[in-house]
Amino acid sequence: MSASPMADQPPLITPLGVLGFRDAAVKEYSNWQQSKVVDLAWKAEFQKACDVAMAHGLDLKQIYKDQDPSFFTTNGVMLGIARSFVSDIKYWVKQHKTG
Repeated sequence: MSASPMADQPPLITPLGVLGFRDAAVKEYSNWQQSKVVDLAWKAEFQKACDVAMAHGLDLKQIYKDQDPSFFTTNGVMLGIARSFVSDIKYWVKQHKTG
């Protein structure tokens, strides 16, 4: 038996529904990430991830859709920070919408 054609498809990503300006949302998201850590080096790494996203014209929807922390590590961001920056977007959007 062969696998279903859907088995070869990447999982569907639901729309995020980020409100407001796309560039501002990236900066707000980075500020939120920085507010969740105490270590100044980690704060700087979250800012670096933001700077990389902005320099490449990436909004949160694109980052979330790609799910590619290696893009950020290739651009000098620490692995753990890159993983959090990519994976926490949906949670942030949900929190941001509900206040």
